[in-house]
Amino acid sequence: MPRVVVIGGGWAGCAAAMSAKQAGAEVILLERTDTLLGSGQVGGIMRNNGRFTAAEEMIAMGGGDLFRLTDQNARHTNIEFPGHKHADLYDVATMEAIVRRYLQEKGIEIWLMARVTEVTRNDSTIATVATENGDVIEGDVFVETTGNMGPQGNCRKYGNGCAMCITRCPSFGGRVSIAARAGVKEVMGRRPDGGFGAMSGSCKLNRESVDRNIIRELDRTGVAVIPVPK
Repeated sequence: MPRVVVIGGGWAGCAAAMSAKQAGAEVILLERTDTLLGSGQVGGIMRNNGRFTAAEEMIAMGGGDLFRLTDQNARHTNIEFPGHKHADLYDVATMEAIVRRYLQEKGIEIWLMARVTEVTRNDSTIATVATENGDVIEGDVFVETTGNMGPQGNCRKYGNGCAMCITRCPSFGGRVSIAARAGVKEVMGRRPDGGFGAMSGSCKLNRESVDRNIIRELDRTGVAVIPVPK
């Protein structure tokens, strides 16, 4: 049985691990923080705009396990607000535990707080990866899904943040590019305005700290659009 090592436990990493398991591989999923899903613990949007069609296509091709989990855990469905049409909002407070349990039930081995920092190669092939804790993991296939959530310095350098601090780089260390460690040059995306950094951002507020009318609107529709005073 081939061993597939997935580095990065966000939505992409969880999907890659699930796909590899369905293909009959032994799967190890390595995540540098103490939770899965990465910035998927922030927005809670899975189906909206073009993503709605992409989700349906993925389900039709047999890769719908994780979409079904978000559908089952949706607080509000088919809602609209600026920039988002027919959106479903999953519960960010419970989604990570649901996904983690599901992957474990399928037999995927999950290593949390396993920040991969080193790569060894045999010619052009990756042989092992190593965590900063000294663990060395061998594999037949290595999949990097560490995304674009860069080191803590990116927040200061570009002024846009990276993942709204959900991955807590000061606690677990910033992203390490496995591709770069393996000698592959990464490509940095540029926004239409010519800048770099996050395409969007958010912050979290204590529910009890906002106006009760806003809370009622959130409970009723899932979205409250509040004009910002001049």
